[in-house]
Amino acid sequence: MHRLLRITTRSGRLLADALLAVGLLWALGLLVYQPLCLLPVAAMAGLALWLWRRRPGSTLPLRAWLWVLFLLCVCMYQLLPVPRGPWQQPWEHQATCKLDGTLLTVEGMRDFRYRTEDDYTPRYITRTFDLTRLRGVDFAECRWDGHTAICHTMVSFSFADGSHLVVSPETRLPRGTAQSALGGLYKKYALTYVIGTEDDIFALRTNYRHEDLYLYPLDITPDQALALLVSTLDLAMDANSAPSAYNVFTANCSTGFISLLHRFLPGLQGHYPGLPVHNSLIVDILYNHHCLQTRPGESLPQLRKRAATGYDIPARNYSAFLRARLEK
Repeated sequence: MHRLLRITTRSGRLLADALLAVGLLWALGLLVYQPLCLLPVAAMAGLALWLWRRRPGSTLPLRAWLWVLFLLCVCMYQLLPVPRGPWQQPWEHQATCKLDGTLLTVEGMRDFRYRTEDDYTPRYITRTFDLTRLRGVDFAECRWDGHTAICHTMVSFSFADGSHLVVSPETRLPRGTAQSALGGLYKKYALTYVIGTEDDIFALRTNYRHEDLYLYPLDITPDQALALLVSTLDLAMDANSAPSAYNVFTANCSTGFISLLHRFLPGLQGHYPGLPVHNSLIVDILYNHHCLQTRPGESLPQLRKRAATGYDIPARNYSAFLRARLEK
């Protein structure tokens, strides 16, 4: 019994030390990416040194001081403000939505025209959509540089007249700030929902960045599609009116969508209530719970192959050419 207790105690200490090591590694990143946090940490270190020199026997053990250091860094992180701009041009303006009966008017819808990824003509348009003509929803997955564990996710709503409305959750970058995965852990960016056209948001990725874009039509009823559209726009407007910090794990391009998909896709209800950190598994989950439109007997690899859009899609009638490829 005593041996078992000793083993359990030793295992608990090892686990606590491992968690502490991870926490201190995160805290080190916080001090690098948010140098303002150095001041209180340095003050605490000075206090610890002063206490040790005055009364060495009464000071806390090193492990306890390290836990205090980690908790102080957590408190400093919570107190950090959300970035407020000024913003880089792609995220400088945000769309607004107005619903009048069955007519949805989107003002400031992004519709940039690109020559290269970094050379473009900014353009914002106003477009009115008849919600009675909503015909479907595509879940979009974008991969780059061979990544398999992470991807960017978006949704595109299709209307009977051939128009499309894309919602893309993205990092809103202040001017002079470069995006990085580590920076996304330390409140360096805001979270914004870009509302735009496929000619902008999708074409940027397929034609100029040459990223791997996949479009998966959701198996959804018209009423569910309408509810998903309205809730998605509500989510976007709330996020844009009350800015929050982007976080790689807790507030990324998939967190909001996951909560909405659980609400409106019956196949997902009761399954996977938490966010898959490995967000490239979302399509696997949707497929396994029959939330995607598939052909009889179609496997997931076959669906992925058919959903791939390819690159360099003609800019004229972009959406029509895009879907013509998917139908082959």
